[in-house]
Amino acid sequence: MKKTRYKKPLKTSILPLTRKFYLKDRQFCRASLCKTKGLSYLMLTLIIWMFTCLYMFSVNAKAGITTIEQADQVFLNYDKDISNIQKAIDLYNQVIKENTNAKILSIAYAKISMAYLTMGDFSSLNHTDPLKDYEAGKIAAQKAISLDPENSDAYFWYAGNLGRMAQLKNFMAALFILPEFKKYLAKAYELNPDSLFVLEAYAEFYYQLPRPFGGSYAKSIEFAKKALKIDPHYTMPYTTLAKVYISEDKYDIAKQLLEKVIHFKDPSYRAGWIMYDKPLAQKLYNSIENKK
Repeated sequence: MKKTRYKKPLKTSILPLTRKFYLKDRQFCRASLCKTKGLSYLMLTLIIWMFTCLYMFSVNAKAGITTIEQADQVFLNYDKDISNIQKAIDLYNQVIKENTNAKILSIAYAKISMAYLTMGDFSSLNHTDPLKDYEAGKIAAQKAISLDPENSDAYFWYAGNLGRMAQLKNFMAALFILPEFKKYLAKAYELNPDSLFVLEAYAEFYYQLPRPFGGSYAKSIEFAKKALKIDPHYTMPYTTLAKVYISEDKYDIAKQLLEKVIHFKDPSYRAGWIMYDKPLAQKLYNSIENKK
């Protein structure tokens, strides 16, 4: 019987065949590697694109807040250039055009209301009609409230513009507006009892309101001191307190408060201090300088 020789077939058939498959396998691996590299680059590109889109989306989402902050910076420098009030209004309006978020829009409209009130207060410098400014401010505040009924500032600026309009009218017209003013100011206080503007508004309100209609020096002092406890660098309550003490013939206390305002180093609201509080304090001080 003939013996089968396995070595020769292994050398002549299997090894070349293995080599053949090995080479094909290498080619396949190289091709796969190239494809894998191509897919990796594609995936990397897609990931970069995705993160870029997310970043741009986040920037756009925050654009309203950023723009509001930029507009605030312009507004808070109206003491350097009175036209900054109108420039700030334009920026707040730009926020409104570029956003759909109700809360951001409400904030922007409330800021516009604030700016129109300030414009009306300095109408002689802006060459505007104060009544029209306050009316525009009131309308902007109404829009802010409709967009976000929880926006305390919106109610405050509505009340503020309404109060300024009342001051431009006669006493009876002002009394007719009083219930609406109190309603909106009370709502602002309910939503944010620590608002400096609301506390100061109440202090001024109780100082100016005649006693038969609810005026109270004690309440005026209470609200002014509460505002100063929250922020001792907010200068307006000092002038309100001084006015109360002048009315009570407490001139020494009033002088101390007024001197503090006149020589204030770091007021929280520099523009308001320069344009309103400091001149008023100086005027009041001059009026009682020789009184004891």
